[in-house]
Amino acid sequence: MPRDDSESNLEDRGYESWEAAASAALKGRDLTDLTTRTFDGIERIPLYTQQRNGTVRKEDDLPGEAAFARGNRASGNVLGWEVRQSHFAMRHDVNAHILSDLENGATAITLKGAPDDIAILESIVQGVHLDLAPIHLSPQSSLKQAAALLTVCESKSDDPDLLRNNLGLDPLGQLARTGHSVLSLDQEVERCVEMTADVASNYPHITPISIDGSVWAGAGASDSQELGAVLSAGVLWVRALLASGFDIDEVPNKMEITLTAGPDQFMTTAKIRAARVCWAQVMNACGATPAKAPITIHAETLQAMMTKTDSWVNMLRTTAACFAAAVGGADSITVAAFDSATGLSDDTALRLARNTQLILQEETKLSSVIDPAGGSWYVEELTDQLAYSAWRVFQDLESQGGLGSALLAGHWQDSLAKTRSERLKAIAHRSTTLTGTSEFPDLDEQKLEREPLPEYLDVSEGEQRCEPLPLFRWSAQFEQMRDAVDTSPDKPLLFLANLGNTATHSARSTFAMNLFEAGGIRVLNNEGFENTVDCVEAFAASNIRVACICSSDSTYSESAIQTARDLRSAGAELVYLAGNPEVLPEAATNFDGFIYLGCDVFEALTPIHQALN
Repeated sequence: MPRDDSESNLEDRGYESWEAAASAALKGRDLTDLTTRTFDGIERIPLYTQQRNGTVRKEDDLPGEAAFARGNRASGNVLGWEVRQSHFAMRHDVNAHILSDLENGATAITLKGAPDDIAILESIVQGVHLDLAPIHLSPQSSLKQAAALLTVCESKSDDPDLLRNNLGLDPLGQLARTGHSVLSLDQEVERCVEMTADVASNYPHITPISIDGSVWAGAGASDSQELGAVLSAGVLWVRALLASGFDIDEVPNKMEITLTAGPDQFMTTAKIRAARVCWAQVMNACGATPAKAPITIHAETLQAMMTKTDSWVNMLRTTAACFAAAVGGADSITVAAFDSATGLSDDTALRLARNTQLILQEETKLSSVIDPAGGSWYVEELTDQLAYSAWRVFQDLESQGGLGSALLAGHWQDSLAKTRSERLKAIAHRSTTLTGTSEFPDLDEQKLEREPLPEYLDVSEGEQRCEPLPLFRWSAQFEQMRDAVDTSPDKPLLFLANLGNTATHSARSTFAMNLFEAGGIRVLNNEGFENTVDCVEAFAASNIRVACICSSDSTYSESAIQTARDLRSAGAELVYLAGNPEVLPEAATNFDGFIYLGCDVFEALTPIHQALN
């Protein structure tokens, strides 16, 4: 069948042609208004073409070749990625949960807070064929925990070549989490290198060292900062392992990188691809052959994005994150259960987390496509931009003596604090949206009740050596406001003083209801009032002490000020206006606050909480 003329000419259309078509669709709006900027300063523009701004890989830049953006192997992940499920080792019935996961599709288990008592650890992994389904230790595990796992593995397998566990040795991450260590960082690294040498001689496929990016992402790091820190930590281990006698091409086999997969699908995919590009550069600089020294990348969904309010929405976040990690070519993936921010996950949540991966791998056949994002001008360009940005972070850390020195001096904490502050500002202004929390909240939702998480992560041993990094969840401040309302005997209510008919006030009254309820302030809405007198009478009858006037700009100019004064006379302690202060610049003193697109939600809602509580 011959191609349609418009179809056959697509390849001949240049940037100007696509720009004109896009501008027409925007009905006069400037196309550049759609450009966004990441926390790293990377611009994401609305239109990418090969001629103007698209990265095009060389014809011989195939998966498994050159910069490795397209994957470490020519075959990609055609056999599927490793489906890891994470469990707290000391929870009740953990063995039953582990066996259920492995019987129903998981191919590996990560233990958090594993015991260093061999007998207890054996009971936890009882019935697990460790030569078929590896048991990994979470990053920041101790040498004693690692030794216990090795002993259990040895007792359960006759062939050491079949063991492919990860021991989770990560003293740098442990120091960052707690601020404490028993020995100096150099001494802790040296001890881990000694165990790595012992493991290499007896268990050739066990990975002793973890390089955990979630430590930095969990403290608010940007994607470039996370990747740059991972590279600097990787170089620390490369130097230490080379000094102990390892061959450069052997070094990457002793390490595994963990990167977080967040709600930004394209950025997550680009980050995993960029990690391989940057690692190849590190290996080149060290004299290795990058094709012989690829790094294993584990992706785990970002815990910072998980919410306690409307927790079911977390399934959408983790699904998008898992999809993005798989498209990026992660070697293994862990999906957090949707209730993981609330406490210990129940059976349903664990099953859904596991099946998220299985559906993507088995039913969508995602792993059957080698480098699904390859050739996308946007993804290729974003991969390169993120690689350059992360490399600058890496170089800056190395100029300070490496990640360890920057951490001990406090410089790295300061850098993360700046990004964390920017992210909090974006959340407060709702340019970073949290569906079900900062947007479209449900004040009548039935909250999940779960057993509390074990507190082993809070245990600090040894000398205080640096400022510990905070564990930062994006939704925490909204949840604190909601919790304050739930525990308050005086439930905050707000009256919407809607002036005019529905068409006149609905846009702003809907916006106002969404914003106030995000902070737990229940709203009394209505169809609108024809005049100020009716509005004020309804407010007085409601016995509510806070009001927000909602209407059009023209109505504001005619009656907003008088309405505000009359509402105060009727008992209003606080009066808000739904609209930018520029709407009535001469009347700002008549209102206690303005709510509008881009305003600071916390700044707007705090006076109400203070007044009513």
